[in-house]
Amino acid sequence: MMHTGFLGTGPDGRLVHSFHPAPAVWCCASHVLALPLETDRQGAAVHEAGHAVAAFVAGIHVIGVTLATERAQQPCGPAAAVSGVTDIGRMEVPVDGYLTMLAAGEAAHQRWLRESGLHTPARAWAVERGALDDTGKAVDVLREQVSGLDDTGYRQLFWRSRPAAEALVNAHWGGVLAVAAGLAGPGRLSGGEASALAGLPNPPEPAPVQR
Repeated sequence: MMHTGFLGTGPDGRLVHSFHPAPAVWCCASHVLALPLETDRQGAAVHEAGHAVAAFVAGIHVIGVTLATERAQQPCGPAAAVSGVTDIGRMEVPVDGYLTMLAAGEAAHQRWLRESGLHTPARAWAVERGALDDTGKAVDVLREQVSGLDDTGYRQLFWRSRPAAEALVNAHWGGVLAVAAGLAGPGRLSGGEASALAGLPNPPEPAPVQR
């Protein structure tokens, strides 16, 4: 049976649908995560490393990987968090491969929480919230494949990619950690540098389609 998720109430009173149960009371994901900024940076590096390694395995060219610190004034107070981007090139891969690559970032981040002794149900939820951009990209692709669902239905379809993403991350965990370690300090790796650290080839980018 497909996991249908949880409904929680956000600080604005709206319902929040998530794979992990939301805390009973919360203000924003950054404060729920409640980690020192340098520790958060390590987690973000693992997240992006998960994307990069999954891209290599799926046949997706990686242009580069970056980290950035974001500071914002939330209604509950100032918050700082580290975000990342794995920049990929043009693709000629099956949709399932792309969805697995999107899901692999959170899968790696969640495993890092557990192995670092930092996991709590609330932090698992916060890491999921931090991956909403990946979910949005997945939903956009799934809308082209399947019609007639609401946003919740598309999120649930994307959740079907979680087992494949977790299996890929587990199979290449050493490579994920190596890429994360190389990324966390400078905050930037080229696709070639990430590929060398992972011990995996960086697939070539397909040529543009001639029209």
